[in-house]
Parts: sequence; C-alpha cells; structure tokens
Amino acid sequence: MKLKINEKNKKVVLIALLIFIIILTLIYGNMIRVHILRNNVAKNYETIYENNKETTFSIEKIMLCNSANAIDYSQEKNLQDLSIYQYSDIAIYINNGEELSNKNTIKELYIDNISFDDGENSGEKSLTYKNILNFGLNQPVNESRTTSDLNFNVVKTNQEDDDANYDEPTFYTDCTNPISLEYVNYNILNNYKMEENNSLVFDGSILEKVGISTESLDCKIKFKINIVNNQDEKYSCWVNFKLPLDDIYKGTTMKTMTAKGDKYKFFRH
Repeated sequence: MKLKINEKNKKVVLIALLIFIIILTLIYGNMIRVHILRNNVAKNYETIYENNKETTFSIEKIMLCNSANAIDYSQEKNLQDLSIYQYSDIAIYINNGEELSNKNTIKELYIDNISFDDGENSGEKSLTYKNILNFGLNQPVNESRTTSDLNFNVVKTNQEDDDANYDEPTFYTDCTNPISLEYVNYNILNNYKMEENNSLVFDGSILEKVGISTESLDCKIKFKINIVNNQDEKYSCWVNFKLPLDDIYKGTTMKTMTAKGDKYKFFRH
C-alpha cells in the first residue's frame, strides 16, 4: 500500500524542512562565532601577557609637599580680606631601568582623566603642572586656573634642554626628572579678617588658626599617566591616592609614598 502525499502536504513538509535548516544554520553559525571570539580573546590575553611580562616603566615613588597660603584682597593689604587655600606639590618619579634604549625612553607624555573624590568638602580643586625648580616653594597661585589634560614637551637633546621653557609642562626622554604637579584647593575660606594683636603664619598652620578642620580637606586625586616610547608603543598607569594632610597644622610637611607590587606598573596596550 503506497502512502499518498498531496501537494499541500508536500509544501508543509518543505517549509518545515527549510525552517529546520535555517535554525540549524543559525545555531551552527553562532557556535562558530563564539568559537572564533573565544580564540580571539585568548589570543588577546596572550598578547597582553607577552607585552607585559617585563616591566618597562613603573612609578618608583611619589613625593608630596603639603602646606597652605592665603591671598589678601584688601586694598590696604592689611589682612582684612583673606582667601585661604591649601596646596600640595606632587613629584612623581618614573623608573625605566638602567640601560637606555628606544624601548624605555619617552617620545610622548600626557596626563588625562583627572578627577577629585572629595565628597562634599569645601573649596575648588585643580591639578596643574608646576616647575620642579619651584617645588615646595610657597608662591602665589592664579585662582583662574582650570584643570585640563596636561601634554608635556619631551626634551630629547641638550639643545632642546637649553631652549626649553620649564614653566610649561616639560619632561626628559630618559626619565631623569620627575613629573611635577600642583594640587590647589581654592576658596576654602573667604573674607577672613585677621584680628588685632594677632599673627598668622602663611603655611599649613593658618588652617588651624582660622578653624579649618583637616577632615574638611580630605581629597583623593585620580588621573592617568600616558607614555609613548621611542618604539611607538603606548603605556599607561592610573594614579590614585588620598592626600596625607593629617599633620598639615605643623606648617609645611613632606611625605614620600613608595610604590609596591604591580599597582604602579605601566600597562602596555
């Protein structure tokens, strides 16, 4: 006895078979894509591992000079209209090994992604370049400065060194000078009038004198240092630390933070 299939049933069977083939193709294609993606991810991890097996650049230490100052806005300059600010000079020393080559010397250097985690503490924060020759010096600051990415002029020759303007962001290709920055917290107290028969010292002790707590100055600074070496390889390192201001009432304090482990190792992309 032969089974008879009419034309309508044939179409249904063909459509079902076609749908099954399409679904099977999609599943198989997705499996291939997942397999390729996993292989690519594995290869990327392998490349990243190979690129970062050895340390080319790392942060050796960070030095900080913490203090405070004030701007006298009174016409008579009689300390009757003071704006108090706190500042921290920052020097970041990069370790690039001992023997110099295109691998561990710098072609480009810039800092970006600058941010401040200060909760709701007072003041207006900025982070800018500071000439290393003025590191730790209590100098007047320009309150109109704004924080933006910092692009450094990289000095590669003695002639460039002679011609360089060190009031602009400048760094040596062989990493022999630190990256020098200045953090300033402006306007933490305005219109302060010094009382008669009183005296102020224009350093960190002024903060205690005018009643500014160290807790109100708490701030974590975060930014990313980016390097391109003379082989056109790109490296980057996130820097993130809390300003050590617990003893700032003593006047001007110096701190050194030594980098440990891989925290401040530059990552090659």
